[in-house]
Amino acid sequence: MKISKPGFDVLNLDKEKSPNKPKENTLSNLLSSLALPYLLGAKAQVQRYKAAAITLERKTTLGTLACLHEASTLFEDLNTIAKYVEMCGHKNDLNSLWLDVRNHIRHDVREEYDNESDSRKNKRAERLGLHPNLQTSIGFDLNGIKVGETLIEIDQINEYISWAENIIANILSKAEKDGFVKRDSANISK
Repeated sequence: MKISKPGFDVLNLDKEKSPNKPKENTLSNLLSSLALPYLLGAKAQVQRYKAAAITLERKTTLGTLACLHEASTLFEDLNTIAKYVEMCGHKNDLNSLWLDVRNHIRHDVREEYDNESDSRKNKRAERLGLHPNLQTSIGFDLNGIKVGETLIEIDQINEYISWAENIIANILSKAEKDGFVKRDSANISK
């Protein structure tokens, strides 16, 4: 994928900079391109999470550890998508939930384990419905993930991914038509 700088045409990079090329879409073109690997990652992580969740009944401990890892990676991808899509001007009510769950799994449970005075952690735990005497409360099954009293359904995640995928596809399609983005099917060594 190639993305031109403001004022240049990706189809003819040796051409002089054109003042007529709009500049405002360049950031969205770049950000939506950067969101693509995380979008693909989130789709793959949903499948990996489901595969891990299937093992919960046979191997509870191993399944729980696998689900925790896959959920952690999934919410990292979802949070990254949320940030890029939001910077492109598209908001979704789930963006703050992805961030809360991501930070709870990746920070509250690990490196701030004994930091009781961290107000951000405590506010996040309150938003997620975590009992104040628990460090974490995470449950997994094939259809969802529960953090505190907050249930996130896999279908909800898939709908969000589709929503973001449509936004990114529309931005990149328009950018390609306008000459800002070129999808190259040529060998990557060129």
